[in-house]
Amino acid sequence: MAVSIRGRPIRSIRMRGRNDSGEENVPLDLTRDPSENMREILQNVAKQQGVSNMRKLGHLNNFIKLLCNVGHSEDKFGFTYEEIILCLRLALLNEAKEVRAAGLRALRYLIRDSNILQKVLRLQVDYLISRCIDIQQSNEVERTQALRLVRKMITVNALLFPSSITNSLIAVGNDGPQERDRMVRACIAIICELALENPEIVAKRGGLSTILKNVIDCQLSRINEALMTTILHLLNHPHTRQYVRSDVELEV
Repeated sequence: MAVSIRGRPIRSIRMRGRNDSGEENVPLDLTRDPSENMREILQNVAKQQGVSNMRKLGHLNNFIKLLCNVGHSEDKFGFTYEEIILCLRLALLNEAKEVRAAGLRALRYLIRDSNILQKVLRLQVDYLISRCIDIQQSNEVERTQALRLVRKMITVNALLFPSSITNSLIAVGNDGPQERDRMVRACIAIICELALENPEIVAKRGGLSTILKNVIDCQLSRINEALMTTILHLLNHPHTRQYVRSDVELEV
């Protein structure tokens, strides 16, 4: 039974302004002009003071709702993609992991094509994404959103994939088993996926050695098959065979 204060249950007070995740319910009127909604969302996300983190979380979720409702159009938004990315970038610097996770999710919905991805990389957002991957292991929600964003970047254009994020994935793949990192297998899977789409960047950063190292360490046959298939695929094609160094990777 809910404890009551002055005849009003605490549970009803808590549920009035927030949902179960702690996010503050921020109304979004989709009948308004999209540019007005976008201005309100970006202003609240970018404010340094006067807006609680849970309210920012609500506005970031409203950003995704607005994007799904209106589609990708700078004319309708009233803002350029650069301006939108600059505001969302501030969310990745927030002290609350929930806000950072929501910012990563908003970027994933925003990145639709190579043009937007290039703008994200030009504004050096990839370093903040790497920071989210490297952060302490307890922030699983944030790291999960970061890895989902990384996969979206590979899907959009793997040839634009930045070395900064590649380094973070490989670092987790190398050291994760010793630290009992629960994200290590996800990172290895993404490295394999990237190796098929952009083998050059994986090879230059030592990712192929990471894949083979995990073949030795992993005891699950199905995972080992997937890892070995990635290497064999690269060896099977003349234009990718050069990336597998016989004196380094194959020595393993």
